Amino acid sequence: MSIKKHHVKSKLAVAYQLLHTPEVSVHIPETELFYKKSFKQMIKKHSKVYLKPDRGRKSRGVLRVERLKGNRFKIRSGSRSKYVNHKYIWTKVNHMIKDKRYIIQQAIDSVTKDGRHFDLRCHLVRIHGKWKVCGICGRLGERGSVVTTSHLGGTPTSVEKLFFRHLNYSRRKKEKMIKILEKCAVEAVNNVSRMYPNLKEFAVDMGIDTKSRVWIYEVNIEPLTKGNFGKLPDRTLYRKIKKMRKMAR
Repeated sequence: MSIKKHHVKSKLAVAYQLLHTPEVSVHIPETELFYKKSFKQMIKKHSKVYLKPDRGRKSRGVLRVERLKGNRFKIRSGSRSKYVNHKYIWTKVNHMIKDKRYIIQQAIDSVTKDGRHFDLRCHLVRIHGKWKVCGICGRLGERGSVVTTSHLGGTPTSVEKLFFRHLNYSRRKKEKMIKILEKCAVEAVNNVSRMYPNLKEFAVDMGIDTKSRVWIYEVNIEPLTKGNFGKLPDRTLYRKIKKMRKMAR
C-alpha cells in the first residue's frame, strides 16, 4: 500500500486534475499556485483563502487569510490570529511561509451551528478493480481553530453525531448527504487514481457549506487511519478499513 518515492505528492496537481474533470469540477474550490499575483487576485475575489504546503501533511503549516473591513486582514494559524494592514499583508504572509511551495485555495465556510470548523474524511480502497467506500467520519476543529486534524486539537466524530447534534440534520437529510458524499468521493478517486495507478487506497477530505453544497478539499494519497477512524469511540469503521485493506492486497 505504501507509496513509492517517485510518486508526485502535489496537492496542486491533484486539484488541477479534478478541476478538469466534469463529474467533480463543481465540487472543487478554486485552487492556484501561491505567488504574489494569484494571492492578490484570490483574496480580492473570495475574501477568505487557505494557504497550504503543496506537499504538506496533517495540516502542518496551513494558514487562513481573511479580508476585513478598513483594508485590514486577519491571518490565522491553528487557533492563533494576527491582524495586518493591507500594505504589509503580502510581506507578512510571504515571510510566514518561508519561501516554501504553497497553494492558495478558496476558503469554504464548513461550520457547525455553533461556529466550529468541520470536515469529513472518506476512506476508499480498490477491490477487484472497483473503488469501495470503507467509511466516513467527521472531524471537528477546536473552538477558534481553522484546522480539524486530531494532532492539532481536532476531534474525530461519527457522521451521525456530526449531522444530528452539530448540524441539526434530519435522518432523511443525513442519508441523502451521505449518498452525495460517497458519490463525490468515488468519482474523485476514479480520476485521481489514473495519476497513481499502483495505489489501492485513498482518502478524500470534504466539506459542506452553509447552503449544504459539498466541496472536495483534497484527495490524500497516503491516508492515515489511526488519527481519524482509530480515535472514534466506536472502532467498527477502523476495523472495517483494516479488513478491506487486506482484501485489496
